[in-house]
Amino acid sequence: MQYSYQALADQLVQDMQAGRRPTGERLPSVREGAAAFGVSASTMVRCYRHLEAQGWVQARSKSGIFVADWRAQRAARPSVKVAAPVAAPAVAFEHFASLQQRMSELYSLTAQPLRMGLHLASAAADWYPVEALARMGQRVLRSNPRALGAYPTGTGLPEFKAALIPWLAALGLDVEPEGLLITNGSTEALAVALRAVAQPGDAVVVESPAYFGLLQMLENLGLKALEVPCVPEQGMSLEALEYALEHHSGIRAVVAMPNFQNPLGCAMPESHKRRLLKLVERFGVTLIEDDAFGDLCNQAQRPQPVKAWDRHGSVIYCGSFSKSLAPAFRVGWVVGGRHHARIASLKLSQSLVTPLFEQAVLAQYMQSGAFAPHLRKLRERLAANLPLVLAAVQRHFPLDCRVTSAGGWWLWVECAPGVDTLAVLRQAVGQGVAFTPGVLFSAMGKHGNCLRLNVAQPFGPEMEFALATVGSLLKRHSLVL
Repeated sequence: MQYSYQALADQLVQDMQAGRRPTGERLPSVREGAAAFGVSASTMVRCYRHLEAQGWVQARSKSGIFVADWRAQRAARPSVKVAAPVAAPAVAFEHFASLQQRMSELYSLTAQPLRMGLHLASAAADWYPVEALARMGQRVLRSNPRALGAYPTGTGLPEFKAALIPWLAALGLDVEPEGLLITNGSTEALAVALRAVAQPGDAVVVESPAYFGLLQMLENLGLKALEVPCVPEQGMSLEALEYALEHHSGIRAVVAMPNFQNPLGCAMPESHKRRLLKLVERFGVTLIEDDAFGDLCNQAQRPQPVKAWDRHGSVIYCGSFSKSLAPAFRVGWVVGGRHHARIASLKLSQSLVTPLFEQAVLAQYMQSGAFAPHLRKLRERLAANLPLVLAAVQRHFPLDCRVTSAGGWWLWVECAPGVDTLAVLRQAVGQGVAFTPGVLFSAMGKHGNCLRLNVAQPFGPEMEFALATVGSLLKRHSLVL
């Protein structure tokens, strides 16, 4: 029998009320439940999240889902009902607001001067080799100032490609110059990749939560985002993905960030990467791999991308130095596999070429041998910073918050059900602090009780103040639920 997540939740509630599932009983895992009830893994996840939000079940870290003491919770609810009418209108509005409306509000809120911005997708400026890049930029201009008066052509500066190809080879990618296209950051790489494989009305599988820029892009291209749960320490749920590919005929591509996913920061194990590749090959869809955060590992060895195992051109690989080396340069690339000719044509019509000056500077920097030491230092800073930030979060945030951080510079914080982190943001910016509310990471308005923090800033009084401010506001909102 096939259930919707709501119908399945109702059935489980009836079992609890009838005593067939007593308090403290461990419920089936997502995979076990999906098999037992004949539903997808994503439906099972939505069912458990709904039951947890209503107080019927309790998730315990690394243990599973358990029947909560729902009788005691309901007996203690009179004080909760007094505050319910205050919070309900805002939550209802956020549910129906479009992604574009929510993004516009975020930009408006964070445009004002801030004491500490934890919402941006970059590290502290001092953590990048800005002075070295500036010196090299001056040399480039002095050596050939007439280049500024020449119209750029081609698919990328040959010198930059020559420096980039050995770097990609170290990741397991066998790339020829003609198979490498330089783009205006990974954003343009993703855009031309999507246009190459999908038409308006087609469905594209994305992780949930997913990078909001990708969701905006899909909306602007007329594509439908099919959200598949992303599991900490595993990445995209392959069971849910397989179900989606089996039951949805309009899927043209899967977009995934296997290395340090935004916003969870989770890294997909190598075994899962291989399974992911086999899945897309089996169903004949294209995997668009966004590896923009792959360099930000918290270990000495950088994880390989899925593209390293691709032998049939099934993976379109998108990368960038905007996170690891030079955010202001906006230089990225795409290796298009069997779709590369189509991607190159679309890039030509979209933005013609990528500016050459930045590529020339990056080429010199990579040829100097300074890139590997810079990355090592950046990773050491991130690794040293994370325990300090986690300790501060533990000091200041509500005890029932769950924190996910597997690498990179993201902390994903899941607050108590009912907490509206967009409402918290509105108050936080008034105190000079910003973060990214979770509702932006879903086209369906999910994750409203979550938030993303960028912790790639030196830990000190300012970071402590920011985390204390957010934590205090979260506690205040939790009290009125």
